[in-house]
Amino acid sequence: MNPAEQPPTESVAMEPTSAPMFVLSTDGELHGVDTEGNRELVRRIYACYQACEGISTEELEMGVVSEMKQLLGQVVPLLQNRTPQGEREAA
Repeated sequence: MNPAEQPPTESVAMEPTSAPMFVLSTDGELHGVDTEGNRELVRRIYACYQACEGISTEELEMGVVSEMKQLLGQVVPLLQNRTPQGEREAA
């Protein structure tokens, strides 16, 4: 499909907000307004980065983390209720 045939995209008006304004250096240093809220965001971004190591950007964009969360929500209760192998429940 050439660009002339592509459907128009919706434009979204960005309203001014009081969103945090900061930049992280490659060393993890915070540059910008040093607030508790910004520090919490930096902490969360770093935790997400660490937790997603080994997962491709494409997989993240496709929702693999949500899928894994859903699957774990189903499997963990089953594993928690499982009796150790070789033991039988008392009747």
